[in-house]
Parts: sequence; structure tokens; C-alpha cells
Amino acid sequence: MQLLRDEKGSAVVEFVIFALPLFVPLVIYLTSVNQSAQIQYEARNFARQIARVYVTSPSQELTGARIQAVIETFSNSTFRLNKINSSPNIQIQCSSSPCLTPNGKVEVRVTLTSIKSGESAVATAIQTVDAWRNS
Repeated sequence: MQLLRDEKGSAVVEFVIFALPLFVPLVIYLTSVNQSAQIQYEARNFARQIARVYVTSPSQELTGARIQAVIETFSNSTFRLNKINSSPNIQIQCSSSPCLTPNGKVEVRVTLTSIKSGESAVATAIQTVDAWRNS
């Protein structure tokens, strides 16, 4: 009878001893997957916003300032929060010349890099310039 009372709670201790080494790698893996998904999501969102700002710009001369404003907004909020390098690589290609020609396509490709892991994410967004635009 004395022996049975001494073993009370030992199953919990055994479970913790055996389960803890299994849960630590799982938590590390899930954190890594989450960081990867987050930087990819931010890259897609950032590319879409840059493309939208570009095609809605009143003139070609204002596109640079408008893009810079989007970069600063993302740098001060999302990039800092998610530990993403605040100087992204942005490439813009236009299907027409000048770029803001009605019905022209603007393709924006961005590359974001994580400060924490060094992982990069590339995203592309394509927007069409308004057909009724006065170029």
C-alpha cells in the first residue's frame, strides 16, 4: 500500500520528461514557418501597394515621391514590426512608353529580406493604367 502512494504523479513527470524534448523542435519549426510565411505575405502586399501607387500617380514626375512615401510607411510600421530590412529592392517595368499610357501594364517586382534570418521573399504585382487617363 505504501508503494502505491509513492508513485502518485510519476506519470505526469514521465510525460513532461519525454514530451518536452519533442515539443521544443516543433515550436522552433513552427516559428520558422511562420516567419517565412510572414515575409512572403508582406512582400506580396508591398508589391501590390507600390504598383497601385504607381498607376494612380497624376504624373510620371510624382511617381518617385509617392513610392518613397509607401516605402517609409511600410518601413515605420510593418517592416520594423516583422524585422524586415527597410531598404527593399524594387524593379518596375512598363509595357508602354511613357509608362502611364492608358491601358498600359505596370509590373512591380519587390524583394524583401528578413533581418533576423536573412531569408528573402520575392513578389510581383501587375496593375493596369486606367483606360480613361489623360497621359
